[in-house]
Amino acid sequence: MEQLQYIVDLWRDPDPGVRASVDAYFEKGGEAAVSLLRSACIEEMVPDRKALMEAMLNSYCKRLVITGLKEIALRCTDATCECALREAGYLIAQLSDPLLSRAGYMEQIMPPVLATLEEISDAKTGIENVNLLNHVFYKRYGFSVASPFDMSLDNTLLMKVAKGRVGSPFAISLLYFIVAQSAGLPVYPLCFTGGFVPVYTENDKILFNINVFHQGEIFVENNISKMVKNQAAALGVNVDVGEAVVKKDQSILVMYLEFLQMLYSNNGDTAAQMDIDDAIEALGGHRFLTIESDEDEW
Repeated sequence: MEQLQYIVDLWRDPDPGVRASVDAYFEKGGEAAVSLLRSACIEEMVPDRKALMEAMLNSYCKRLVITGLKEIALRCTDATCECALREAGYLIAQLSDPLLSRAGYMEQIMPPVLATLEEISDAKTGIENVNLLNHVFYKRYGFSVASPFDMSLDNTLLMKVAKGRVGSPFAISLLYFIVAQSAGLPVYPLCFTGGFVPVYTENDKILFNINVFHQGEIFVENNISKMVKNQAAALGVNVDVGEAVVKKDQSILVMYLEFLQMLYSNNGDTAAQMDIDDAIEALGGHRFLTIESDEDEW
């Protein structure tokens, strides 16, 4: 801790070489160094010094987040590698709350995951397991979707939704995917221009789709095209169902970030919008909710 206090003092030095040394310290220390700074920041009682440490934490935490998201995007390019969606949720949550610790995040995320693992099994069918997941997620833990016209940050910021159990469609969807995949269930987004439909896959085949917005209601495969068309129509988009593709998890991360960025834009928070731009770029730069021209590849 004494070394950290010395590093904090150095951060105020106007010499670029000194700042570069501080940067190198946090780059080498990674998450352990940032976690130490986070703890020190929480404990600090002197207002000026606390503000300084918060500024440092914002800077180095966001660098760590961007590096982590780039690694996750790289994993998503490997068809044989699962994207670490739970880890990505932690990284994204830190964009709005650098004081969030990994332990604090896991304290909110893991209970429904562990409860789901206690219920499901390989001996059960996919539909049976998803019904058990739905019971845990919607009934036991009480997660629900807020009004689609609710544009509040409180109903979209991941940790606020995890604690309050009510959230925007994108926040609830992201939490649902995190819980499902953490429990080993192959639930992925079937993406089309302007939106997605959660689907359960097996051997690269879609078995059924899930209405996350309505208590996880299950529809068999022959209803998927209708659901895609209905959801696209609600967004004012004409979609060829053949264009809908099951994508790796970075797509749901990006769609969540796009929606969050829109809310920050509504609030005039330019700094937060820029942070999200960096996060989306780290995940590959492609946007899913933006309606592009017919000539553009989505």
